[in-house]
Amino acid sequence: MKRLPGVIISAIVLLLGSLLQLLMAVCMVFAGAIEQGQVNSGVHPGGPATPPIPAWMPEFMYGMCAVFVLLALWGILTAIGLFRLRRWARYSVLVIGGCLALVGIPSMLMMLVMTMVALPLPPTVDASQAHTFQVMAKAGLGIGAALYAMMSGVGISWLVYFNRKTVREGFAGAPGQIAESRRPLPISVVAAFSMLGGPSCALMAFLPLPAAFLGLTLHGWGKVAVYLVYAALLTAAGVGLWRLEEWGRRLALAMQVLGLAQFAIYIFHPSLMTAYTHEIDGAMGVTQPQMPAHFQNTMYAVMFGFSALLLLAIIGILIRYRGVFRQPTARPPIESPA
Repeated sequence: MKRLPGVIISAIVLLLGSLLQLLMAVCMVFAGAIEQGQVNSGVHPGGPATPPIPAWMPEFMYGMCAVFVLLALWGILTAIGLFRLRRWARYSVLVIGGCLALVGIPSMLMMLVMTMVALPLPPTVDASQAHTFQVMAKAGLGIGAALYAMMSGVGISWLVYFNRKTVREGFAGAPGQIAESRRPLPISVVAAFSMLGGPSCALMAFLPLPAAFLGLTLHGWGKVAVYLVYAALLTAAGVGLWRLEEWGRRLALAMQVLGLAQFAIYIFHPSLMTAYTHEIDGAMGVTQPQMPAHFQNTMYAVMFGFSALLLLAIIGILIRYRGVFRQPTARPPIESPA
């Protein structure tokens, strides 16, 4: 079967992105090793006035290294599957494209919003340099927004291209393929996000950082319990969605409603998020400059507003495609004895 040029280009882009992920993993290893040496020696890179590096930071770096390696392996295997026209690779690149779009679009919009407001001036910057600082900071945000726009564009282009009829037929015509799945692409993307979110929550449970849940700041075993339960529910919902089980759809809907409640609390009470941020800074041993209240409130409103819109979109998907899920089998009625 002749490979389409777009498939080859997509596979090459995936390979390049995977190599970048591996490079980032190597950087994380070196950063973790350097910080481990600083923790062991008690040396602070910024001098005695600099807060000490948290003892858990090297382990966090190594954990991020593992995440980058797993993402790179996913991309490499998908690229190989694309070169060989494997149908599972087409589904995989669609899921990757959906993830890129879902991460890139909100991040791009957030950075664009930040370029439209006056950024707080760090205490280390002289007031006479305020204008220069604003210009440079907004230029950096603009570059970041452009990079996220490129990432979103790649993801959206894959969603469009690999759903074209000619591309689908190219993968369907490859030898040794199984029958076409009846799982809609949006459901596959939501399921993949849920299954990836589960291990991420499990990892957060063991970091020495507090958790924010429905306006509360949790520590210790309470935090661990909430993260682990949430991780288990996310993973179960993802598996249920992937298998097109009705219980998975209902569980995923409940998780989105819980997320909306969480975001609504912080949208209408931004001071709770400000207090939680101070808790995070204290746990990490860092001191952040105090930002104006209006700036913080704007950032929180934009961040949680975008997140709420994303959850509403997921709810719409779960309702729109409810007909493809297997309904639970009804139990036969119990006959009463004569």
